[in-house]
Amino acid sequence: MMPMCHIEKFKKIIMKKTKVVHRKLGKEQALGLAYKEDKEIHLDERMVGKEYLTTAIHELLHIHLPKFSEKQVDLLSRKLGNDLWNLKIRRVDEG
Repeated sequence: MMPMCHIEKFKKIIMKKTKVVHRKLGKEQALGLAYKEDKEIHLDERMVGKEYLTTAIHELLHIHLPKFSEKQVDLLSRKLGNDLWNLKIRRVDEG
């Protein structure tokens, strides 16, 4: 069981809303970026479908599980992305 101070720290991290920015990431040569300190992710606005879902999960994992290696994040995001896609989870565009 986690000591109380760790639980409170965990709650503060988890409860802060993650900001999502959609923009073209051509210069960065990336589909997504995570800014852990700011709790902000940037996703390439041109992505659609399963690629968008998996990339969003990937970047969110970097925010919420910062000690995971890139390989761990990549494997877990692919697994979760596939599972959610198979459950028919889709992005609905606002507007």
